[in-house]
Amino acid sequence: MTLGAATANDPIDSTLASPSRDEQRRQANQAAFSRDLEFLSSLANPYYLNHLALSGALSSPSFKRYLKYLDYFRHPKYVKYLHYPQALHFLDLLQNEEEFRLACRDPAFAGEVMAKQIGHWATWRDPENAAGQEQDEAGEQGEARETTGGQTA
Repeated sequence: MTLGAATANDPIDSTLASPSRDEQRRQANQAAFSRDLEFLSSLANPYYLNHLALSGALSSPSFKRYLKYLDYFRHPKYVKYLHYPQALHFLDLLQNEEEFRLACRDPAFAGEVMAKQIGHWATWRDPENAAGQEQDEAGEQGEARETTGGQTA
C-alpha cells in the first residue's frame, strides 16, 4: 500500500471521511436548534405574525403544537440565545390568546404593535426618559382622580 492511498478497509481513513453517529446527531441537533431559534426570533416581528395569520398557519393544529414545542426556550439554558426576548411574549400570546391570533390578521394591528415596540426600544434604557414617562403617567392618573372625585376606576 502506498502512503496516502485510502482503502475501504482502512479504519482511520473511513473515520475521517464520514462523521460518527454522535457527530451526525450533534450536527442535526445544532441545525434544529438554529432553525427553532431563528423562527422564534421571527415571532418578534408583528408583520411576520400578520403574514402567518393571513396564510392560515396560526390556526393549524400542527403549527400550534410547534409553538408549544418552542417553550423549551423559556429555560435559562436556552433563553440566553434570544436576541429579541419579546418573542417569548408573542409566543405566549399565540399559544393562549385566540383574540390575539385573530387580531394579527389586521395589518393596522401589526403596525400598532410595531410602533409600541419601537417606542419601548427607544426608551427602555434611558432612565431620564423613563422617569419622565412615569411622571407623565402619574400626572394623568392624578388628573383622572380629580375629575372622578378622587375615586379610581
